[in-house]
Amino acid sequence: MSDSALASVVVPSLRAARSARERLARAGFARNSIDIERHDDAFEVSISTKAENLDRAQNILLGNPVVDDLRDAGSRALGAFHDNRPLALGLAALAGFAIFHVSKKR
Repeated sequence: MSDSALASVVVPSLRAARSARERLARAGFARNSIDIERHDDAFEVSISTKAENLDRAQNILLGNPVVDDLRDAGSRALGAFHDNRPLALGLAALAGFAIFHVSKKR
């Protein structure tokens, strides 16, 4: 890339480096542009990207992986909920029944 920029972060473990690589890949960055290099006891994750994507890549690298993992878990749970129609209908009926009884007592 002639107009490329480099975004990088140093993390303390290989697991954290792989997590950062996965977050970048899920965000749409090419896996072959993401490098993990070992420096003593730490790992550097770097990505070569276009200048207009540099801020987004840096935000992903410096972002909180726990928040990203929670967001992914929520989307997986929602996907499982949508895939299981009888469960969704049962929970909706139960919620409707509960709302009906609460409003009837007033």
